[in-house]
Amino acid sequence: MRKLAARAAVVLSSLVLAGGLTCAPAAALEGASAGSKDYSFAVQLDIGGRQGCTGALVDPQWVITSSSCFVTTPGGILVDGKPALKSYARVGSSDLTNSAVQSREVVQLVTSAGRDVVLAKLATRVQGIAPVRIGSTVPMVGETLQAAGFGRTASEWAPDTLHTGAFAVDHADDATLGLNGVGKSVLCKGDTGGPTFRVKGGVPELVSVNSRSWQGGCLGTDKTETRTGAVTYRTDGLGAWVRKTTFRAEGDLTDDGVADLAAVWNDGSLHVYTGDKAQGLSGARTPQLGRTSWLTTKRIAKGDFTGDGVADLMAVWNDGTLHLYKGDGTGTFLAGTTVTMGGNTWATVKNLTAGDFTGDGVADLMSVWNDNTLHLYKGTADGQLQAGTSVWGGTGWGVKEGALTAGDFTGDGISDLMSIWPNGTLHMYKGNGAGDVAPSTQAMGGTTWLTTRLVAGSDYTGDGVADLMAIWGDGTLHMYQGNGEGNLLPDITVAAGGDTWRTMKFIV
Repeated sequence: MRKLAARAAVVLSSLVLAGGLTCAPAAALEGASAGSKDYSFAVQLDIGGRQGCTGALVDPQWVITSSSCFVTTPGGILVDGKPALKSYARVGSSDLTNSAVQSREVVQLVTSAGRDVVLAKLATRVQGIAPVRIGSTVPMVGETLQAAGFGRTASEWAPDTLHTGAFAVDHADDATLGLNGVGKSVLCKGDTGGPTFRVKGGVPELVSVNSRSWQGGCLGTDKTETRTGAVTYRTDGLGAWVRKTTFRAEGDLTDDGVADLAAVWNDGSLHVYTGDKAQGLSGARTPQLGRTSWLTTKRIAKGDFTGDGVADLMAVWNDGTLHLYKGDGTGTFLAGTTVTMGGNTWATVKNLTAGDFTGDGVADLMSVWNDNTLHLYKGTADGQLQAGTSVWGGTGWGVKEGALTAGDFTGDGISDLMSIWPNGTLHMYKGNGAGDVAPSTQAMGGTTWLTTRLVAGSDYTGDGVADLMAIWGDGTLHMYQGNGEGNLLPDITVAAGGDTWRTMKFIV
């Protein structure tokens, strides 16, 4: 792959841009390796084995980089959608030979109007790497910034290590920054799209995306060229665009930014109800595979167990085995595959729910055993689970079936639990990000939850906070919007289905 990157440098050298600056993937910089510095958000991009660039992880499934990296012809214009060339991102270490490096295919591009900036969606979420924060402060003339990249240096065509260097802001306009290299810092081929950032309180903060450079001193540049200036595209005004593009709603089965509801009817058929921000559900529903075979299903849970941004379903069969049904993004579940963890021991599980309790972007499974203890099974991003660990609360999880659900009710990216106690009160248990939960706080409603039949937590309003769906004793469905502080707002009646929800066996 590194040989391909070297070839990319040759190809890129023909892409001459305005003003005599050439396309320059990120940071030969002083030739100094990033070493142990925590710039694990930096991404090395291989575009079709023809072009090498750098980018930065801004979300577990999205990379920000330069649009010109994906342009296949000189003077071409990049359009949104799938890359023209099969492209891959490698992220996770300053050393690309490190076993910690994760590789993901780039499956979608979303361009920023008027800027040499693009967001590249990865096939699945990257695990355990903190995305870089996007700054909101306009860089000032004279401010010294840092740049990082996997581009060539003064002595290497295709290094396997990330390099960094300092640059001073020479000027700024509405979209770009003009930078001058400090000391021997310079952006070289392979550094296009790489991050320029300031370090604030010890934390890197993205300022701009590298676009063009004179490349003075880079290997392969004419010896008479000594200029180390560069042009980068500002990102301080792109925070809202990045958030809107990368946002995914918890529990989303249709890839539209709103959670959907899955329900098993009393005749044993499974249906998906399309979510609606204002009404809770739109009224549209999609029958699923298996016809009435879900009648003997003992438990179900919904969550993104494969890390692709679309929710999946896990179900306990009547023989005690656990099975995964992958969501395809259109509101349909694919054929099931067996989850090996636990064998056929799932038969005695009293409650089952799912959420991202560890903050890695992949759903984990929570189950209440028949002794009323709660256990976490960490998701592995391939639809499988790790061995279970005990969760806070001892044997105090003896709630009725369907009265336990999960969702990010505090808006911090970590799932929490909601549970109806035997006395009819509703309680929220905040997730701590390490797979455990804190002692409960009582939510709204007093003891009025006693007659609630089933509950399901997901982001049905698309605001990044989980909401609660609840079937009342009269068979009607109600949505309680989460307030982001672990509590709920007054309910709205979901019109879809009328009072037919009284016969539902499960909702998730």
